[in-house]
Amino acid sequence: MTLLSYQSVRRATLVEGATPHRLVEILYEGALSNIAIARKHVAKNDRRLLHKHIDKSVAVIQELQASLQDYQTNELSASLFDLYSYIVTTLIESNKNLDDEGLVICQNLIEILNDAWSEISPEKFAA
Repeated sequence: MTLLSYQSVRRATLVEGATPHRLVEILYEGALSNIAIARKHVAKNDRRLLHKHIDKSVAVIQELQASLQDYQTNELSASLFDLYSYIVTTLIESNKNLDDEGLVICQNLIEILNDAWSEISPEKFAA
């Protein structure tokens, strides 16, 4: 089994056995990981690999945004929808302008969201 095959099977196993709450955590972790990698490519001025990892981060954030329910009537969902839109726009602009500062802003926002999401984990309240 090649490394890519192993990683694909590992990823599928993580997702298949995950709770909905854990799936959101996995998405946040994926976005953060890709932004961290993108930041390294900004430093190297490697536009091709920067674009690849920004694209992955954008896809993850858009998936989170698409999963929001009642964002037109629910204030919290609407705020998250707007925040996700801001993150996507900032990622795209950072990609275009080789802007590490924009990537740092997105990274910080996603870390805050991830921390807050972890704090409301059902496992914490089950004990």
